[in-house]
Amino acid sequence: MMYNITLVSDFREVFQIFKRIKKALEKTIIMGISIIGFSFANHLIVNASVETDFIQQFKAPIVKISKQNHLYPSVMMAQAIVESDFGRSELSVEANNYFGVKGSYNGQSVTMRTGEYTTKGKHYVTAAQFKKYPSMIASIRDNAYILRHGTLSDPNYYSGTWTTSAISSVDAAMALSSTYATDMDYGNKLNAIIVKYDLNQLDTGASSNDINSKIEASLKKQLGTSNTTQPQEATQQSKITKINRPLIPRNIFEKQSGPATTNNSDEIQINNILLEKIKITR
Repeated sequence: MMYNITLVSDFREVFQIFKRIKKALEKTIIMGISIIGFSFANHLIVNASVETDFIQQFKAPIVKISKQNHLYPSVMMAQAIVESDFGRSELSVEANNYFGVKGSYNGQSVTMRTGEYTTKGKHYVTAAQFKKYPSMIASIRDNAYILRHGTLSDPNYYSGTWTTSAISSVDAAMALSSTYATDMDYGNKLNAIIVKYDLNQLDTGASSNDINSKIEASLKKQLGTSNTTQPQEATQQSKITKINRPLIPRNIFEKQSGPATTNNSDEIQINNILLEKIKITR
């Protein structure tokens, strides 16, 4: 009988031990989750602060320089974010290069590893020479200059990004996929950033003085490529539409300063012929 009582007592002690262990584990787990949760939340707050500070710091110069060059501020801001990781990349920290521009600037450059894509979309890593700028403003101005003046062989190479050619920032961003970057998904990445951080608000009034070109670009996009045989005019060719001739005469939207000087002799002759036909039928 004593043996049974001792056995029961031993089981109770073991049960109490397990109970205490369980409570200790629960407290440890709860504390661990709390620490992880706090660290994660703190990480999100820090990242949000870095991202907000970056956008606020770049906002004024990017909007000013983009509008001066008839570019979309939202696209340039998205470029700076993607290329520099909100100013945290080694290239932006060491060389003030926020757009991943290769080459040298006033003889200054740095060599760094970079990821590229082949024409078949295969990713590889290589070393390249990048421009080193004296300031963030210099980096923004140089990027705008590149987009406006293209390459030595093709000054219109980036014309698809201009507000006079691209109907919206979406089109301007997509035009960079096959020109600015070897990554064919580059335009989609830029547009995702624009949407995520509501960067379109930077474009307010970005192209208000380009109304004629905007209307032309809209019509060109609807028509797509054209086999028109009309004579070419001295206008810059869009990389997207491949249409050279303006579809709407500019004077339709321009304020007339004096009496019209158009020769209407053909119109008068046609009207006279019509009148003669009407008389004969009567």
